[in-house]
Order: sequence, then structure tokens, then C-alpha cells
Amino acid sequence: MFCKTRLAVVIATVLAAPSAYSTETVETDEHMEVVGRDYGYKVDTNSTAMRVEATQLETPGQVTVIDEQLIDEQRASTLGNVLKNDSSISAGGVSRNRESFKLRGFDLQSSSGFLRDGKQHWSHYRQPIELLERVEVLKGPAGLLYGKSAPGGLVNMVAKKPTYETQINISQDLGSNNDSRTTADVSGSLNDDQTLRARAIVSKQSYDSWRTYGDGSTPSTERFVGGLFVDYDLNDKVTVSVHYDRTNDNGSVDSGAYIKDGKPVLGEEHIWDAQWSTIENDVENVGFDIAAQLSDNWNMKLGYNNQDFRRRDTESFTNPKSYDPTTGKVTYQVYDRLDHWVFNTAFIDFVGEFDAFGMQHQTLIGANWLGYYYSKLSESSDDLTGVVGQPFDKPSGTNAENDKTKSITERDSYGIYVQDMATINDQWQVLAGLRFDREVNEKHTYNNVLPKLGLIYHPKANGSIYATYSESFEPKDPINSSKDINNGMELDPVKGTLYELGSKWELMDNQLFVSGAIFDITQENTVIKKDISSSVTETTQAGKQIHRGAEFSAMGYVTEAVSLSGSMTYLNAEIHHELKPELDGKRPADVPEFSASVWTRYSFANNTDVNLGAIYVGERFGDAENTYKKDAYTRFDTGIAHTINYDKDMDLVLRFNIENLFDTDYLAGGSQKKTIIGEGRNYMASIQLRY
Repeated sequence: MFCKTRLAVVIATVLAAPSAYSTETVETDEHMEVVGRDYGYKVDTNSTAMRVEATQLETPGQVTVIDEQLIDEQRASTLGNVLKNDSSISAGGVSRNRESFKLRGFDLQSSSGFLRDGKQHWSHYRQPIELLERVEVLKGPAGLLYGKSAPGGLVNMVAKKPTYETQINISQDLGSNNDSRTTADVSGSLNDDQTLRARAIVSKQSYDSWRTYGDGSTPSTERFVGGLFVDYDLNDKVTVSVHYDRTNDNGSVDSGAYIKDGKPVLGEEHIWDAQWSTIENDVENVGFDIAAQLSDNWNMKLGYNNQDFRRRDTESFTNPKSYDPTTGKVTYQVYDRLDHWVFNTAFIDFVGEFDAFGMQHQTLIGANWLGYYYSKLSESSDDLTGVVGQPFDKPSGTNAENDKTKSITERDSYGIYVQDMATINDQWQVLAGLRFDREVNEKHTYNNVLPKLGLIYHPKANGSIYATYSESFEPKDPINSSKDINNGMELDPVKGTLYELGSKWELMDNQLFVSGAIFDITQENTVIKKDISSSVTETTQAGKQIHRGAEFSAMGYVTEAVSLSGSMTYLNAEIHHELKPELDGKRPADVPEFSASVWTRYSFANNTDVNLGAIYVGERFGDAENTYKKDAYTRFDTGIAHTINYDKDMDLVLRFNIENLFDTDYLAGGSQKKTIIGEGRNYMASIQLRY
């Protein structure tokens, strides 16, 4: 066992070099620490739906928890790699090297669709999966506890925490397209009484693309992730946690393929962007959390995070529709911009548990704040002409620093909320909550009140049936266009309402968790812009979307040797736009009617595991006007891992994964000019040392 001083040296060392993780159950006289027990992908609790740690059976809604074991087996390095395990999420395009998603058919916005440890998180960049212990997907409107958000739900990324006992995990991944990732994760106590604990994680990755620019060159990306997490027990009732992480992502731009007649123009491997197109993201998060036991019945949590995000974006804005196949000519622009975001979030929660009026109550009273700042400098050139097969010229002089009119946007959002979970008896529980929310920008103030109601019936100790109603809202700025006949008109918030009925069960001696629901979500006041003439538009809020569907999921062991994580989703989504007939009655883009995913593991007696997974995505429309379709596809993935136990504290894991086993051709998310082409068969070999 490492001594405390040696552990401190290791943590200091790992911050200056490359990082991962491992676990098992440890029990001492003072605490029990779960450090990697094998649940077969089954997770009994979630922290997102109620803002407190709650069991799945006592949560009136659908929450998918994708744990670290599944993330590790798949060697996921992007949020998209993780979220493919939930069929209710469909992938969109990749804009400026960031991923986009839809949840239950609604867009997950970068500013409001993602959380980190329960705090709103600006996710305009590729998320550092190496820092996460699990990802929780909350389905349906979450306005009560999190304020501004879309009605599809939220994604909460839960960061790894320091451990009491020493843990060291070092891994190396080598894959197709020169993909190389080195990761180190060191955690443990820094003093003998274990009141001071720390965790340091570092990861360095580089990879090329399987696609090529018009001149034959290949895009490449360099990525660094580092994080430090420290917990300190002031006493047995108060713990202070601080965190810092940085992500630097410097890579080439690939906006996607141009689809015509169902096929990518110039083939699957062709990139329309210029070979000099690059984006560099530099993101820092720093903050703290305090957890305090105020009395036998009341606890308090408060937290703060500051995100400073700077981006340099140099792109070509190639217009593939201008391509002339006889000459090979295509038009493009040089576009250079500097973006700076500052995203501040803070919250305070009081949670009380007490008896009143013949019922047991768990009451949450809280408030949160979000401060948003954004500035932009940009400059673009006139239209230029390039020739496919030759390097695109990049004339000097187009530079964001030449912009003398910096664009600045600032806004603040505040919310206070009350939620009470009342347990009437062993069979019945009732949830009720109310939120008041205010958003303030330079010109306007928006107020909103959001309710939530839930009812849970437990027919048996291992099952529950629930019904829930909840709402969402998304404030909109006034119309700001001199060409619009409604210029200056204030817009109401876009609102969503959910009605849902579901059931959850712990089966097979609580080894398997199954869950299902039917739901009806209506989003109203969606903004519609209609062209009156070539120079005049009309913007109104006559739009509406109705999404009705059903979903089912299962996680855990089905036999002593076989575990699985699987889900299926049926979704009937429709747009209603009375003033825009070309959209009325149409289906949203990139939203399949049926989708499913499954990942399984078979464990042999000789420390060898075999994985097999499949993803099915049904037929989808490629645009909101439903002018063309993307075919349905099924993709199979597989892997094998062997663990070598050196002693009771150390083991070595050798892993080999194959993605797209049968080399299936498919179109993923994205618009007609920016469609993501599914990568063919590719490989990843990994070696992992765990202590």
C-alpha cells in the first residue's frame, strides 16, 4: 500500500504528464466506500431527477444511468460514444467540432441541455469523458429544478470523486486512423485520518480522420484533458470540495458530407472544407461545493462553477451546392472568428426529512443562478473560387482582430424552487413542486412559474407505477430584424408540457432493472419565420410540436455470466406550422420513428469477457421539410477483454474492440450539406493497469 506522502508525489507527477480509473468495495470502521463493484450496468440510484440521491423506484420519471463500467468497456472518448447506449437520444451533426443531440426528438441546446454534477454546463465543446464516472439522462421537462431547458430532457455528466483508498489506473489506447490516447487516474487520501482526499486525471489523445480534404490531405486533432478534484472534511458534518479541469482541443474541421439523391456527392471520404480549416477550443472549469449536515433532519449543499471558454475558428464556409462537376470549381469564403464565453453557475439547496400530517416528507428548498457572457470578433472574405483536387487558397488579411465592433451578449437567470416528496404509506408517494424563474438581459426581463406533479404506487416492494406532469420553458429575445414586419415584437417563452405514465421493476433477485413509459410532450410558441418576399419576412409564434411515444429499457444481469444494457424507443413526432405549409404535418429532421440499442457482456471463468452490441436507427428525414430520407441501419460492435491478476491489489486488462463489425454503410445526423457519414469497420486495442 502506498504511503500518503508517496501518493501526494504521484498526484503531483500525474498532473504534469498523461491519465483513467478502477474500483472495488472497501469497508472501514468509519465508512463504506463503493469503488467499482460489478452491478452488470445496473445502477440503483440517480442524482438528477430530484436533485438528491434517489432510488430509481422512487423517481416519477425515466432516468437512464450509463455507468463507468460500460463507458470503460466501450473505451468511449466522446459524449456521443456514451449516449449511443440510450435509444431515446438521436445524434445530430458535428458543428465546429462539437456534437449535437436530440432527446425524445427535441434539440439539446448547448446552453441549457447539459449539466455537470447538477449545475448548468456550457457544452459548446467536446466533453471530457475521461473525467466522468457516469452519465445520467433525465427524460422529459426539467424546468422545476433546472430552469430554462427543452422539453425532451437533460443530460447530467457526473464527475469522478476522490476516494479514501489509493487507486491508480493507467491506460493506453491504440486504434484505427492513428488514434492514440494515454490516460492516468490517481486517487486517494493525502493524510492518515483520510480527511483530505484528492484525485488527479490527465489524458492526451491524437487522431487522424478516415476522410480526406479535396487536395488529398487528412485532418488531424490533438486533445488534452486534465482535472484535479479535492475533498476536505472540516469535521464529521461538513465537507468542502474544490475542482479544476481544463480541456484543450486543437483540430481540423470536417463539417460533413453533401447529400444529393441519397448519396454523398464526390463520395464518402470527401471533405468540402478547405485543408487549412481549424478550430482550437481552450476550456477551463473551476469551482467548489460544500455539503453540510445542519441537524438530524436537515442538510445543505451549495456549489459554484466558473467556465472560461475561448475558441479560435478559421473556416472556409464552402458551398457544395455551387460545385460544378465539369470544371471542379466550388465557391468558398475565408472566415475567422474569436469567441469568448464565461459561464457562471451557482446553487444552494436545503433538504429536510421529517414527519408531518401523518406522512413522511423529503422537502427540497433551493435557488440557482446562471450568468452568461459572450463576446465575438469576426471577419470574412468575399466569395472565392477553388478547384476540387487542389489546395484552396487562403488570402492573407482576413483576421478576426480586424473587427472593431466586438459583439457582446450578457444575461442572468435566477430561480427559486420548492419540492416535496410525501410518503403516505408503503404503497403511495406524492411529489409536488413549484418554481419561480426570472431571466434578465440588457433590454428585457422574463418571469415564469413552473409546476410539477407526480404520483407513485408501489404494488410490491420491488416495483412501482407512476404518473407525472411537468413543464419546460425557453425564453426568446424580441425580434431584431429590420426586414421583418414584426421587428421589435416581444416573443413569449417556448413552453413544453409532459404527461407520462410508466413502471419500473427490480427483477431476478434485484439483479435486473427494467423500466418503461408512454409519454405525450407538446411544445408551443415555437418561432416561425416566413418569407413574404425576397426582402421581407414575418416572424410569429404559431408553431407547435407534438411528440408521443413509448420507451423500454433493461439493465443488469440476466444470468450469472451475462449482463446487458438495452433500450427501445418508439416516437411519433409531428410539426404543426399553420403559417408555413411546407412544414405543417412534417416530422422533425433526424428523428427516427423506432430506434434501439443493446450492449452485452459474457463473463467466462478464466477472467475473459466478451462483448457484443448493436444499434438500430430507423428511417429518418434529413430535413424539416421532409424532402429526402436517410435509410434505416443496424450497426454491430464487439470486444474481448482478458484480466491478469498479479495480486489482490493489482491487475492488468487487455482489451480489443471492433466498431461496425460488418462494415455497414450508413448516414448519421446532420443537415443536407453537413451530414455525418458513418465510419466503416475500425479497431481499438487497449492495455490498462489498475491498482
